[in-house]
Amino acid sequence: MAKPSSSAALRKELRAKIIARIEQLDLLRSVAEKALGMTAAQISRLEGNEDIFSLDRLVDVAVRVGLTVRMNATRPYRSG
Repeated sequence: MAKPSSSAALRKELRAKIIARIEQLDLLRSVAEKALGMTAAQISRLEGNEDIFSLDRLVDVAVRVGLTVRMNATRPYRSG
């Protein structure tokens, strides 16, 4: 089984946080659709963990539910 790319891992983590935030806010589906700018089908696919959304789209959605998204890029540690 292939290891997911870094981008795939980031998308997966962000999808999980978005879903948790939607649940925390207890948003009705119709309210969530308008607030997120997504259709019911897109929200279902998000909740179903389908990897169909780009990282930038997920960042936009995360901000719409009140999450702060930060990025940290580092170079690998080298000894010697």
